[in-house]
Amino acid sequence: MRLKYYTLPLEPELLMQKKEHPGCTLKQSVAQHLHLIITTAFGEMQSDVDFGNSIWDHDFDNLTARTRQQEWMKESLLKAVRKHEKRLDGIKVDVLVKQEEVNALSAERRVKKRLDIFIIGRLTATSEDITFRDSFFVSPLSYS
Repeated sequence: MRLKYYTLPLEPELLMQKKEHPGCTLKQSVAQHLHLIITTAFGEMQSDVDFGNSIWDHDFDNLTARTRQQEWMKESLLKAVRKHEKRLDGIKVDVLVKQEEVNALSAERRVKKRLDIFIIGRLTATSEDITFRDSFFVSPLSYS
């Protein structure tokens, strides 16, 4: 069975060599696309400067209240997902901003801002519910 969706990142050299690119399911494709939307800042994608979200506008913002930051990020992500992931409907987004102590490679300990992102929706093609969770540290960005 040939899968209809390609995994990310795309490997154009496989396609140019007329080799099969790794495929994935609809759910996996949506999850990969949601991760791409979340981790892309506005203007980063040259072919569509409106692709992405404003999380990255708040990356080093230590003055705004955490609850206000969460609301800005939540609104931006909801708008971005509704606009760019048409395979979902009934979309709900929640963002939690936490301070977390992390051990650096050295003996020093640092406090970083951690984002926990939850997106739920329904696949329009199958009416199946989907739950997506992503989390990472920002200021500067690093994955958990």
